[in-house]
Amino acid sequence: MMTIWAECIVSAAHRFAQYDLHGHTYTVRVSVRESDDGFLNAESFRDELMRIRRGVDHRCLNDVLVTPTMEELARWFAREVRKEGFDVTEVQIIRPEGLGCRLTLA
Repeated sequence: MMTIWAECIVSAAHRFAQYDLHGHTYTVRVSVRESDDGFLNAESFRDELMRIRRGVDHRCLNDVLVTPTMEELARWFAREVRKEGFDVTEVQIIRPEGLGCRLTLA
């Protein structure tokens, strides 16, 4: 199995009951399985990921996600990329302060 990945940068704010409104910059890496014919146009996939990121980039995550965490951000990207017909295998969310999460899909 071959997977292709693409990355984008997302800057977004969020707030929790115990924290005031604040923001993070996330690197989002989405991996997808190549198609049945053994071909996936990596540039088209990257372009689609860049379009999808507009749904959360420079936004307040509380307006998009029920729970505005990096884990839910990973799930959101998986759903949105799947809606475009890609077979998502993994989503990584990486924060520059050495934190992140990885969502692995079957």
